[in-house]
Amino acid sequence: MTMAAHDSSARWRTFFTEAKEAEIVLLLSKQSENAVLDITFHELQAFDPEFAEDVLKDPRKIINNGRTTLTEICRERGEDLDCLIRVGELPKDSRRDLRDMGSRDIEMLRSAEVICTKISEIKPRIHRAVFQCENCGHTLEMIQENERELKEPLKCPDETGCGESAGRAGGTRFNLVMNVSRMVNNQWIEVQEVPENVPSGAQPSRGQVLVEGDLVNKHLPGQRVVINVIPVVHSEVKRNKKTPMFDIIYHLVSSEHESTPFTEIKISDEDRQAIIDIGARPDLLQLMQRSIAPSVYATGVVHFVKRSLALQLFGGVSRVNKDATRSRGDIHILLMGDPGVAKSQLLNYMSKLSPRGMFATGGGV
Repeated sequence: MTMAAHDSSARWRTFFTEAKEAEIVLLLSKQSENAVLDITFHELQAFDPEFAEDVLKDPRKIINNGRTTLTEICRERGEDLDCLIRVGELPKDSRRDLRDMGSRDIEMLRSAEVICTKISEIKPRIHRAVFQCENCGHTLEMIQENERELKEPLKCPDETGCGESAGRAGGTRFNLVMNVSRMVNNQWIEVQEVPENVPSGAQPSRGQVLVEGDLVNKHLPGQRVVINVIPVVHSEVKRNKKTPMFDIIYHLVSSEHESTPFTEIKISDEDRQAIIDIGARPDLLQLMQRSIAPSVYATGVVHFVKRSLALQLFGGVSRVNKDATRSRGDIHILLMGDPGVAKSQLLNYMSKLSPRGMFATGGGV
């Protein structure tokens, strides 16, 4: 049984003040409109094991309560911020293969290792909507949790407003006040299982992941990531009628990259100078091909195979010819040879060398 909402809010406040005070001070000093606090599951478990388990069992309610509590703490200290909480590094027993995500995992916090295949454009979504009553001018603030439906007030409060109801039978209407409402960027990511988790002869399972806030534009097609998500369901609609069948979509709580994304790589002055020095070497091409799978001794044609793989790794420059035709800058390579001549070793090495490389075979298909 999960804890009540007020109890989780109290637990969050204690956790923030005791374990995350330094990070909160740092958030306030940055004065960013979207404040993000990263929390590992180990930190929650060390603070309160029962509370940590409740986060896994009822993440939407408890994480939203934590988000609200953190926002209140920031307001109490003089900053009106839209705070986000990222819970990551989940325990191994919460890891699932994408194809195994089902009814038992709905509305729970789960993790999966996937490959990003498609990234949508960014679309803004209202997170904190402010409505104004047409009858008396009173304003109401409503948190929007459903990404597919705008939740509107049903009635103006009796205590602070006119008490009129909205709708056809009511005496007022509510207008959305855009200039004071808070919006957050959203993005959809299509993901699929990593090849090693796909059973022989089967197609990789796919899923739609909803990303928001600071995690937008942090993923690229081809990247392998561990996604920490909340699977939620939406009813399928056929002929304008809801059916008892449901589609699963995944709300991204946090993600962990296997390698540092290109956008976050920092090159020091020493690194820059080393790159310039290597680039000035007259034997640069030979150096690169010797660096590919050094244990595979390059004799005969293997020497040229390594060179072609090095050229493919770096790519080229696309050109537009005089007759307006275009020459692409990248090449495709068809590698053929007898068994046991290190074809798979070379390709496997290249897939690990390239940040977005993926090694696939036709075995079992």
